[in-house]
Amino acid sequence: MQSEEKKIVTPFEPWKIFAFEAFLFSLTLGLGIATASKTSKFLEQEKITPPQISLFGFIFYFLLATLVIFFLSQLFRFRKNKALVFKTLFTLAIFSGGITVFSTWLPDTISLILITLLLLWWFKKPAIFIQDLLIILGVAGAGSLIGLALSPSIVVLLLMLFSIYDFIAVYKTKHMIKMVKEMMESQAILALVVPPNISGFKESIKEVKPGGKFLILGGGDMVFPLLFSVSLVPFGLIRALVVAFFSLIGLFFGFFFFISQKRRQPIPALPPIALFSIIGYLITLFI
Repeated sequence: MQSEEKKIVTPFEPWKIFAFEAFLFSLTLGLGIATASKTSKFLEQEKITPPQISLFGFIFYFLLATLVIFFLSQLFRFRKNKALVFKTLFTLAIFSGGITVFSTWLPDTISLILITLLLLWWFKKPAIFIQDLLIILGVAGAGSLIGLALSPSIVVLLLMLFSIYDFIAVYKTKHMIKMVKEMMESQAILALVVPPNISGFKESIKEVKPGGKFLILGGGDMVFPLLFSVSLVPFGLIRALVVAFFSLIGLFFGFFFFISQKRRQPIPALPPIALFSIIGYLITLFI
């Protein structure tokens, strides 16, 4: 989901925001692909075949995780308790993804120290730049690990299914919007927070509120194109990069649609990203 919290006042600001968004999006995919590429080479050298995840297996675990989050958010109705739930989920997600990235490039002990220090920094002084850094690490790690266990054909089906889900969750049930607002209140947002200017990265995550000035790009809008790119890594790095590039084009079209609205409202960002990612994949079939 892509949402903005304040009306943009000058014609130049939207493209400045998109430049920040595109940079963070590209950095996430680039780091995830690089991590997956190194992991794939290691597995190939050791003659290890990663376990494959089926379409129904992925959907089952996604639904299970969604139900757990929903149950916990309903169980703990008070703000303090909800904040604890979301911060715990944020910490677990970022720790598992971040340790995957760091341990691919660094010794395990150093990796553990780094991700722990970053999370402690986030707890003590949750600036937007540390929030975005942790999200990049978390998404890159999760995408690089899971993507190698998926086939490209399965990811195509997942992109189509979750694009429909994204559309329904934003426009029909609106539960995605509600969940993002609750994450904002808890100050544990599983999404990129894009400020209107570079100095905004220094601001506290406490300033990210409904009716504020930041653009939000959900973690799923990055992890799914990353899964697609990573699933192609065993077939060649060029193919993975082509799909990543086309997903960036999809991000652009989604952003263009967003700023073209007469009244700025949250939109499902995954459908255009998924569409152009699939177009990129079809092109790779001829490479």
